[in-house]
Amino acid sequence: MKQDIIADIRKFNRFYTILLGVLEKHVLDTGYSLTEARVILEIGFMKQCIANDLVERLKIDRSYMSRIIAKLSKDELLSKEGSPSDSRISLIRLTPKGIALFHQLNEKSDEQIERLFHGLSQKEINEIHASMLVIQKKLDR
Repeated sequence: MKQDIIADIRKFNRFYTILLGVLEKHVLDTGYSLTEARVILEIGFMKQCIANDLVERLKIDRSYMSRIIAKLSKDELLSKEGSPSDSRISLIRLTPKGIALFHQLNEKSDEQIERLFHGLSQKEINEIHASMLVIQKKLDR
Protein backbone atom coordinates (compact mmCIF):
# COMPACT_ATOMS: atom_id res chain seq x y z
CA MET A 1 0.00 0.00 0.00
CA LYS A 2 1.26 3.48 -0.80
CA GLN A 3 2.49 5.62 2.08
CA ASP A 4 0.28 8.57 1.06
CA ILE A 5 -2.82 6.36 1.28
CA ILE A 6 -1.77 5.12 4.72
CA ALA A 7 -1.15 8.71 5.81
CA ASP A 8 -4.59 9.81 4.57
CA ILE A 9 -6.35 6.92 6.33
CA ARG A 10 -4.53 7.68 9.58
CA LYS A 11 -5.39 11.37 9.21
CA PHE A 12 -9.07 10.48 8.75
CA ASN A 13 -8.97 8.18 11.80
CA ARG A 14 -7.52 11.00 13.93
CA PHE A 15 -10.11 13.44 12.56
CA TYR A 16 -13.03 11.10 13.25
CA THR A 17 -11.97 10.08 16.76
CA ILE A 18 -11.61 13.75 17.71
CA LEU A 19 -14.93 14.59 16.03
CA LEU A 20 -16.75 11.93 18.07
CA GLY A 21 -14.88 12.76 21.27
CA VAL A 22 -13.81 9.17 21.84
CA LEU A 23 -10.49 10.27 23.32
CA GLU A 24 -12.18 12.14 26.15
CA LYS A 25 -11.86 10.47 29.55
CA HIS A 26 -15.64 10.18 29.89
CA VAL A 27 -17.91 9.54 26.94
CA LEU A 28 -21.11 11.53 26.35
CA ASP A 29 -20.93 13.15 29.80
CA THR A 30 -21.64 9.84 31.54
CA GLY A 31 -18.58 9.46 33.75
CA TYR A 32 -17.70 6.23 31.92
CA SER A 33 -14.94 5.50 29.43
CA LEU A 34 -15.69 4.60 25.83
CA THR A 35 -14.98 0.93 26.56
CA GLU A 36 -17.24 0.88 29.63
CA ALA A 37 -20.00 2.59 27.65
CA ARG A 38 -19.63 0.06 24.83
CA VAL A 39 -19.95 -2.80 27.32
CA ILE A 40 -23.14 -1.26 28.73
CA LEU A 41 -24.55 -0.76 25.22
CA GLU A 42 -23.71 -4.31 24.12
CA ILE A 43 -25.32 -5.85 27.19
CA GLY A 44 -28.35 -3.62 26.67
CA PHE A 45 -28.70 -4.71 23.04
CA MET A 46 -28.27 -8.41 23.94
CA LYS A 47 -30.50 -8.20 27.09
CA GLN A 48 -28.33 -10.85 28.77
CA CYS A 49 -25.00 -12.39 27.94
CA ILE A 50 -21.91 -14.00 29.36
CA ALA A 51 -18.51 -12.33 29.63
CA ASN A 52 -17.14 -14.38 26.71
CA ASP A 53 -19.84 -12.91 24.43
CA LEU A 54 -18.55 -9.43 25.27
CA VAL A 55 -14.90 -10.43 24.85
CA GLU A 56 -15.62 -11.84 21.38
CA ARG A 57 -17.91 -9.04 20.24
CA LEU A 58 -15.70 -6.17 21.44
CA LYS A 59 -12.32 -7.89 20.96
CA ILE A 60 -11.23 -6.99 24.51
CA ASP A 61 -8.74 -8.87 26.66
CA ARG A 62 -10.51 -11.21 29.12
CA SER A 63 -8.82 -9.78 32.21
CA TYR A 64 -9.65 -6.22 31.12
CA MET A 65 -13.26 -7.27 30.53
CA SER A 66 -13.34 -8.86 33.98
CA ARG A 67 -12.21 -5.56 35.56
CA ILE A 68 -14.83 -3.62 33.59
CA ILE A 69 -17.59 -6.02 34.64
CA ALA A 70 -16.46 -5.80 38.27
CA LYS A 71 -16.51 -1.98 38.14
CA LEU A 72 -19.93 -1.80 36.48
CA SER A 73 -21.28 -4.35 38.97
CA LYS A 74 -19.89 -2.31 41.87
CA ASP A 75 -21.62 0.75 40.37
CA GLU A 76 -24.85 -1.31 40.42
CA LEU A 77 -25.26 -1.18 36.64
CA LEU A 78 -24.91 -4.95 36.10
CA SER A 79 -26.13 -8.03 37.87
CA LYS A 80 -24.67 -11.50 37.53
CA GLU A 81 -26.51 -14.71 38.24
CA GLY A 82 -25.71 -18.35 37.68
CA SER A 83 -26.97 -19.98 34.53
CA PRO A 84 -29.71 -22.55 35.18
CA SER A 85 -28.16 -24.83 32.53
CA ASP A 86 -24.48 -24.51 33.54
CA SER A 87 -23.37 -23.57 37.05
CA ARG A 88 -19.93 -22.50 35.76
CA ILE A 89 -21.47 -19.67 33.73
CA SER A 90 -22.67 -16.31 35.04
CA LEU A 91 -25.35 -14.50 33.07
CA ILE A 92 -24.87 -10.74 32.97
CA ARG A 93 -27.81 -8.33 32.77
CA LEU A 94 -28.32 -4.63 33.22
CA THR A 95 -29.96 -3.56 36.46
CA PRO A 96 -32.71 -0.90 36.33
CA LYS A 97 -29.95 1.69 36.90
CA GLY A 98 -27.95 0.10 34.06
CA ILE A 99 -30.99 0.11 31.77
CA ALA A 100 -31.46 3.83 32.44
CA LEU A 101 -27.80 4.48 31.54
CA PHE A 102 -28.16 2.28 28.44
CA HIS A 103 -31.07 4.44 27.25
CA GLN A 104 -29.13 7.63 28.07
CA LEU A 105 -26.10 6.42 26.09
CA ASN A 106 -28.28 5.36 23.19
CA GLU A 107 -30.11 8.70 23.05
CA LYS A 108 -26.93 10.77 23.42
CA SER A 109 -25.24 8.73 20.68
CA ASP A 110 -28.17 9.42 18.35
CA GLU A 111 -28.09 13.12 19.25
CA GLN A 112 -24.34 13.23 18.58
CA ILE A 113 -24.89 11.88 15.06
CA GLU A 114 -27.76 14.34 14.48
CA ARG A 115 -25.44 17.23 15.47
CA LEU A 116 -22.65 15.86 13.32
CA PHE A 117 -24.86 15.81 10.23
CA HIS A 118 -26.72 19.05 11.01
CA GLY A 119 -26.53 21.47 8.10
CA LEU A 120 -25.83 18.81 5.50
CA SER A 121 -28.28 18.17 2.69
CA GLN A 122 -30.09 14.83 2.50
CA LYS A 123 -27.97 14.06 -0.56
CA GLU A 124 -24.76 14.66 1.41
CA ILE A 125 -26.03 12.54 4.30
CA ASN A 126 -26.91 9.73 1.89
CA GLU A 127 -23.44 9.92 0.29
CA ILE A 128 -21.67 9.72 3.65
CA HIS A 129 -23.95 6.88 4.77
CA ALA A 130 -23.31 4.91 1.58
CA SER A 131 -19.55 5.47 1.93
CA MET A 132 -19.63 4.23 5.52
CA LEU A 133 -21.51 1.09 4.49
CA VAL A 134 -18.95 0.41 1.74
CA ILE A 135 -16.06 0.84 4.20
CA GLN A 136 -17.70 -1.48 6.71
CA LYS A 137 -18.47 -4.10 4.09
CA LYS A 138 -14.94 -4.05 2.65
CA LEU A 139 -13.20 -4.20 6.03
CA ASP A 140 -15.55 -6.67 7.77
CA ARG A 141 -13.93 -9.93 6.69
